[in-house]
Amino acid sequence: MDKQTNNTKDNYNGNIKLAANGVNGVRKNSCDKTDANKKRTFPKEDSDARATLLSDKGEEKTVTIEHGFTPEAIARLDEDEFWTDEEEERDEKAHLEAKKSNLVGKVVVTAQQAFTQIYVWLKVWTGGYLVTTVCLIGYIIYFSLAMIYEKLSGEASIRLCVCTVMGVIIFSRHHLWRGTTRLARKMYGSHELSTAHRERLNCIRFFVRWGLYGLMLGTTAWTLVSQGMKNPTNMRAVPGLFLFCVLCLLISSNPAKINWHTIFWGVGLQFLFALIILKFDVGKEAILWIQSRVDQFFKNAEEASIMMFGETYRDHYMIFGALPLILISNATLTLLYYTGAMVLLIKCIGTVLAFVLDTSPVESMSVAAGIFLEGITAILCLRPYLAKMSKSQLFLVITSAFASLGGAYLAILSSMGVPLTFLIPAMVVSAPATFAVCKLIVPETKVKKGGAMSSEVDIGSEERGKYKGALDAAQTGALNMVPLITNIVVVVFVFITYISWLNHTLVWFGERVGVQGFSIEMLSAYIFYPVALAMGIEPNDCFRSGMLLGYRLAITNLVAFLKLSEMHQNRDVYLEYMQATNGTGPVIHQYTDIILQNWNQTLKSGFISVRSEAVVTYSLCGFSSGMTVMIMMGIMATLLPRRKSWIMRMSVPALIAGNIANCMTGCFAAIFHESY
Repeated sequence: MDKQTNNTKDNYNGNIKLAANGVNGVRKNSCDKTDANKKRTFPKEDSDARATLLSDKGEEKTVTIEHGFTPEAIARLDEDEFWTDEEEERDEKAHLEAKKSNLVGKVVVTAQQAFTQIYVWLKVWTGGYLVTTVCLIGYIIYFSLAMIYEKLSGEASIRLCVCTVMGVIIFSRHHLWRGTTRLARKMYGSHELSTAHRERLNCIRFFVRWGLYGLMLGTTAWTLVSQGMKNPTNMRAVPGLFLFCVLCLLISSNPAKINWHTIFWGVGLQFLFALIILKFDVGKEAILWIQSRVDQFFKNAEEASIMMFGETYRDHYMIFGALPLILISNATLTLLYYTGAMVLLIKCIGTVLAFVLDTSPVESMSVAAGIFLEGITAILCLRPYLAKMSKSQLFLVITSAFASLGGAYLAILSSMGVPLTFLIPAMVVSAPATFAVCKLIVPETKVKKGGAMSSEVDIGSEERGKYKGALDAAQTGALNMVPLITNIVVVVFVFITYISWLNHTLVWFGERVGVQGFSIEMLSAYIFYPVALAMGIEPNDCFRSGMLLGYRLAITNLVAFLKLSEMHQNRDVYLEYMQATNGTGPVIHQYTDIILQNWNQTLKSGFISVRSEAVVTYSLCGFSSGMTVMIMMGIMATLLPRRKSWIMRMSVPALIAGNIANCMTGCFAAIFHESY
């Protein structure tokens, strides 16, 4: 610019304040009266910035800077509007001296520096855990007052005490383990066992192992006899267990290498879990207690739904009520991973499974993680170890994703009317069945009990490093579920649409040859009728139960659960109809539909009994469907590109194994049905 422009700037003697957006670039202004080291900037030609001119009289005038045009009269740039972190750091000492220019400044700055020094000293003294120490002291005071006030006289105080003990174990588990190990080594006097002591331990292990075999067989025989005497109908599921195991044996890749110890305890642990959870009062009360806590937790989401979607959100509950619960579910699971609670729980379960089943820690923990985490998430947590796994181990990991349900889906299934008293036991009982099925189909042939991965595995250490804090972990966990929710909405909508279209098409083709009611439901019902019968479902309900199993296999278990929920509502309507007509109301059975003549109402797909509903619910608690196989195999092929061919070849066996594991869980639900 020329001297005239500079003079005009001096006349204004004001400050430019950028009042809006659009400053994308800068160019030099050589005529600014500033230090030579500081560059003055103006917008580029493609920007659309606005500037407020402050004149000597205090009047404001807003002008637009566009297409490289600079106002004829422009003030100098305010130095405070353009600064960097480096400049601020260089000027920190000068600013500090400026703050002490008067008495008030000196007093305030001196107090600030004193508080800062005290904070730093406390933080160093507490090893960097100042906030944690303060919170811990406050909680100890609160816990002491709570125990004095209630004295463990109610469920709430017992819950507080148990949760406190668990919290202490979770946060101090590493210190406890190191301390226990050091104490044991110090008392023994050596870091390794002597040869004589190893021989004694092997001898003890031999007798304990065979003693447990006898105890397991005796418990099984006693339970089956007692259950059979009370309700012989439940024993129809026992032959089904053997049939499913024989089916796995027939398609085994190497029958000679099967570890029958793993098979025995895979089925045995499934039996024990079902026995404890479904027969004994302690197990049933524990499940009911967990259900009440989960329900109470999910009720808190109602306030968020009302705030976001209004009081009428229940009119579209699936979209605005049920699906958003997945966000809070996975956020909570991720938060538990961050704190180490979920890692500890999974490691405990995985260690027990590895010891009892004679399997590797990694594959044991993958199955344990599948109890709580959605299948794909559980596999991604183990991705550093996937490349080192043998074929048998990798097959088990993939199948566990198909046979599991994951805690994030508890909310949505519960909101659909599926009882948590069925879902929670099914998640636990299905875990050991996965071992039995997978080790029959693809036995271990190369790696001996853990192989190269027998060392300690912490599947949560890598996940924790992703998050900056607890809030970030919860937020990330919720955001990660957004694509999943979108996928659920799209898949359910598209597949139900195509099912309706395909059913109408099949009906049309069937009518051309005189066959009425020819549909996907009918095909599935006939194909899976023997499977439903093998699980001990009542013969009258096997047709409709087979239809649900077909939905799960061909599409997804969410569609099957929607149909099951519809059948549940149909049963309630049917009972109301019979009560209103004193049990004499005329009913017409038309294929799978039931027509209530007096009410002129059709119950699509009819209904099944309470017992059949319980068994089917157990067998549907897994994502072993065609759609899941395509998604899972695509992910696994991406994670392990060098094994892509083998992974694709094992997709169908893995799908079959996942379905068989869930059906075995349904068999145990039928055996212990009277315990509900």
